[in-house]
Amino acid sequence: MTAPNPTPPPRDLGNGISQIPAPLPFKSPPFVNMYAVESGDGLLLLDCGTHWDEGREALRQGFAELGLSESSVHTLVVSHLHPDHVGMAGLLIDEWDCEFVMHERAEKLVPAYNDTPGWAKNLLRIGQQHGVPSSILDSMSETRRPWYMPPIPEPHRMVTDGEAIDLGQGRSLSVVHTPGHEPSHICLRDSRTGILFSGDHVLPRISPVIMFDGVLDDPLGEYLNSLTKLVKMDIGLTYPAHGTIIERGDERVRQILLHHDRRLLDMAELIRSTDMSAFEVMVKSFRPNLDAVQMRLAFLETVSHLEHLRNTGRIRHVDRDDVMIYTG
Repeated sequence: MTAPNPTPPPRDLGNGISQIPAPLPFKSPPFVNMYAVESGDGLLLLDCGTHWDEGREALRQGFAELGLSESSVHTLVVSHLHPDHVGMAGLLIDEWDCEFVMHERAEKLVPAYNDTPGWAKNLLRIGQQHGVPSSILDSMSETRRPWYMPPIPEPHRMVTDGEAIDLGQGRSLSVVHTPGHEPSHICLRDSRTGILFSGDHVLPRISPVIMFDGVLDDPLGEYLNSLTKLVKMDIGLTYPAHGTIIERGDERVRQILLHHDRRLLDMAELIRSTDMSAFEVMVKSFRPNLDAVQMRLAFLETVSHLEHLRNTGRIRHVDRDDVMIYTG
């Protein structure tokens, strides 16, 4: 399989930071940005892309073009547990014998990441609870594991919010726990430059999908709180995991907050007009003709928004024939 879209070339961004984009085996997003950061006598790599030959080759060529040595990577930090960020972790750890670092929440979540039948069973339960028709439910709770998503090892080191990852010479990356898109998601802030490595938490043109998967009671609430945390940090230059560099991170964060405020308002108004299940709200809130994957993401995002409205007292729910119905 070949990448469906062109991938930008690797770049030396200055300050001992290099950006290495790698293609992804699906249309959107088309590539993931990995960042190599000088650390002592070696390198720290942030995120590692999807497990497939083209991604591995892009990483190899990127290092070569930038004059970097793969053998100098002593630490792999992964922003969160999604296959386009953690997919090659097992392969690279075996090849490089490097330390694998994630947020402490990942310790309990890696087994679930590796358990496809368990994930499908959980998705089936959420779909049934929120009114997905039986004719659609099977395609939304697909049990086959994607070929590009092998199981991953448990991290060697767990970090917490506010912890510093030492880079040497008085420089460090401060861990900022930013759950929502995924419960273990972290951003990293460079102590020398103030640059924020934002993972999927802050992206230049889209808001990341905030999926309800039953791990967090209110994933959207955690995401919005995490965005507000960044506003208070007064972030500027931001290096995201997808897309182009963001010059004003604080401004982009405010745009994303406004986007979710509008979506919450629209969904609350729908519920006040008539009682609905989450699936019915999704149908009215998203464009038609979604494929199975798009529908799954749209549905889980809809549940996240409705559960946030319910948790904040803006709407209520009742059970009707074992289906959760939202009501004003």
